[in-house]
Amino acid sequence: MTIRLRLTIYWAAVLAAILLIAAIAVVQLFERQQWSGLDAALLKEAETTADQIERGGTASALGILQRLSLETDIGPGRRVQIVTANGVIGNYGDIHTIPPPFNPRLPTHAAIVASPGFRFAVVPMMYDGELAYLQSGVQARLVQESVDSLRDLLLLMVPIVLLLCVGGGYLLAGRALRPIESVTAELDAIGPANLGSRLTVPPVADEVARLTEVINALLERLERASATERRFASDAAHELRTPLAVLRTELEVALARERSAEENRAALGAAHREVLSLCRIADELLMLSRLNGEVMVDRQRLNLRALLSEIAATVGPLAQAREIKLSVSAPEDVFVNGNAAHLRRLVVNLLDNALKFTPAHGSIEVGLKSDSNRAIIRVADTGEGIHPAELPHIFDRFFRGAGSPGEGSGLGLSLCREIARAHGGEIAAANLPTGGCAFVVTLALYRDDPNRATAPLR
Repeated sequence: MTIRLRLTIYWAAVLAAILLIAAIAVVQLFERQQWSGLDAALLKEAETTADQIERGGTASALGILQRLSLETDIGPGRRVQIVTANGVIGNYGDIHTIPPPFNPRLPTHAAIVASPGFRFAVVPMMYDGELAYLQSGVQARLVQESVDSLRDLLLLMVPIVLLLCVGGGYLLAGRALRPIESVTAELDAIGPANLGSRLTVPPVADEVARLTEVINALLERLERASATERRFASDAAHELRTPLAVLRTELEVALARERSAEENRAALGAAHREVLSLCRIADELLMLSRLNGEVMVDRQRLNLRALLSEIAATVGPLAQAREIKLSVSAPEDVFVNGNAAHLRRLVVNLLDNALKFTPAHGSIEVGLKSDSNRAIIRVADTGEGIHPAELPHIFDRFFRGAGSPGEGSGLGLSLCREIARAHGGEIAAANLPTGGCAFVVTLALYRDDPNRATAPLR
C-alpha cells in the first residue's frame, strides 16, 4: 500500500469521524432548540391563561378557554381544557389532539407533558375551590418535521462532503508526494558507476529539501568510501606484488639448478623475510577490515594509566638497548570505554614509530591527561621530525615517507587513526619547535567517569 493511499485512508477515517460527530451534535442542538422554543411558548401562554381564570372566576373561564383554543400562532391542532378530579371542564379545540389523562400525582408546578406527536403545557390552578390543571397543547408535527428534514439533509450532505474531501485529500497527497517521487526517480538512476551524481534540491526549504540534502551527504560519503576502497585495493595489490615477486624470483632461482647448502639457506632466508612481510601486511589489512566490529563488541572500562605503565615496562628494554630514554607522565587515573588490545596496539605503534626515528641518546616522552570529556595521550620524540610535505599524508594507508625504514608496511599510523576514531576520538601529528614530532591521541572518556581537571603533561 502506497503512502498516498495510506494518507488518504487516514484522512478519510478522521474526517468521517469529525463529520459524524458534528452532524449528530447539530441535529441534537437543533432539536433541543426547537423543542425548548415550543415548550417555553406553551408554558408562558398556559400560565398567563391560568392566572386570568383564577382572577376572573368560573364565570369567565369557558370564554377564556374558547378564545385560547382559536389561537394557532404556536402550532396547529390546538387543544385546551381544564381537568379536575371530578372530570373535564371546557374541552375546546382540535379533537385529534389528544391531551394527557388526569393524574392526581401530577406535579404542583407548571410542566411540559409530551406524548407521541403532541406537546402539552400542564399548569396547576385553583378552580371553584378545588385543585385543577389547565392543559394547553398543540400537535408537534411541524417541529418533528423540521428535525427530520435536517437529519435527512445531513444524511445526504455528509457522504457528499466526505467524498469530495477525500478526493481532494487524495489529490493533495499526490501533489505533496510528487517531490519524493522525483527524488526516488533520481536516486534510482544513481549506480556504482556514477556515485558522483547528486539529487536536485527543491527550492522550498521543507522536509523534502532536508531529506534531499541528507541523501546528497550520504552519496558524498559513499563516493569517498568507494574511492577509498578502490585506492585501498589498488595500494594493497601494489604492496603485495613486490614481496610476492621477490619471493617468486628467489624460489625460481633456487629451483633452477643444483645449489649448495649455504646458497639454499640464503634463498630460504630471503623467502622467509618476504613471507614475514606478507604476513605482516595481511595481518594489518585484516585488522583494518575487522576493527570497527571488534571494538564495538569487546569494550570495557579501561584505565589508560595502567595500560601505559604496562606498555612502558614492555617497550622499556628495547629503548634502553638503543640508548633512548623512555619516560611516562600519567599523574592521574583516566578511564575510557575501550578495547584493551586495540588501544595497546595504538600506543605500541606510536612508540615503535618513535623508536625508529629517534637517534641514540634521544628521548621519548609519553604523557596522559584528561579534560572535561576527553582523554589525551601524547607521544613526543626528539628525532628529525616529519617533512612538512609528508605531514598531511602520514595517516594514509601504505604511505611511507622518504626517510622511512624499508621494513615498514605503511599501515601502522592508519591503524592508529582507525582505532582512535572507533573510540570516539582522533589522532594528530605535529613537528616540535625544538625538533622531533609529537602525536596526540584524544579519546572519549568513560561515561560514568566524573569530570576531571586538566593535568599538565610533563
